[in-house]
Amino acid sequence: MLLLPLFSLLLGVQGHGNMVWPPTWFDSYGLTGLTPGHQCQADGGTEVGACMWYTNYTFTDGMVTLPDEMRTYQDWCPGCFDPHPWRAPGAAPVYSPWGVMGGNPLGCPIGDPASHSCPGGGFSNGLSAESMMAAGMFPGVITTQWTRGRAEQVGWGIIANHGGGYSYRLCKEGEDVTEECFQKTVLDFVGDVQWVQYGEGGEQVEFPAKRTRVGTSPPGSHWTRNPIPACIEPDGGYFNDEDDCPNGTQFPPPAPGLQGYGETHVKPGEATFLWTLMDLVLVPAHLEPGNYILSFRWDCEQTSQIWNACSSISVV
Repeated sequence: MLLLPLFSLLLGVQGHGNMVWPPTWFDSYGLTGLTPGHQCQADGGTEVGACMWYTNYTFTDGMVTLPDEMRTYQDWCPGCFDPHPWRAPGAAPVYSPWGVMGGNPLGCPIGDPASHSCPGGGFSNGLSAESMMAAGMFPGVITTQWTRGRAEQVGWGIIANHGGGYSYRLCKEGEDVTEECFQKTVLDFVGDVQWVQYGEGGEQVEFPAKRTRVGTSPPGSHWTRNPIPACIEPDGGYFNDEDDCPNGTQFPPPAPGLQGYGETHVKPGEATFLWTLMDLVLVPAHLEPGNYILSFRWDCEQTSQIWNACSSISVV
């Protein structure tokens, strides 16, 4: 057990991924979008990439509610992943459903006013995305139009594959835009197929999706398993020289070549996944037309982290 803090530190420093479609607040003027290998490049004028907005070191109460077939990482020590967010999807708390710069807004240790790197990844005392949005600090925010009762495309990118799974949620602007508000409108995924897309208008590779409503929070909310298996090693393959998983994967890949960690220690931060993971979500027919915020939530299994990003949506 003494190895756990060191293990988390090594994996957390470069551990990143986030929503890229519809264009997020970090994607000024929508210039990055689905560009292959650029899933963390947009920064919204902050000089902090899109994959540094999250909640670090967050846990459930340890009660595992996830069905076994939805798991993405094999336990390398008894129960070591049980309190990690994906083992009970939606149950672990977040500092902000919009994302927090650096993942540790209260300091590390909590209460330390200095800003520095933190155990488990990220840095301390960063601002939340909502506070920056309220201050008009994100230039060129794109608003995407969605239609009530229609299936719309969403997508996210990975640069460090912590397994787990994800959901997309809506909250109406002008309301108390909290995690509780987003949990009231967790969007249903459409169909049993998802795909990776190699750039806007590029090649698409489809495969069956694994989705669940069992053991999720709020009860019955719809979540999708991250379909890309990391390498079989406890570090997911980060310390391999190549990202091709020569010793095997955590579970079978959904299609040839779709496996790995997404980066290696040889070139930290350089994406080896050159695609976006795409789904369709249903815009509820009963929604009142108006302006909404779309929140992405990725609950990790390998690490105690949750990634968030937001997009501006006009529902018509």
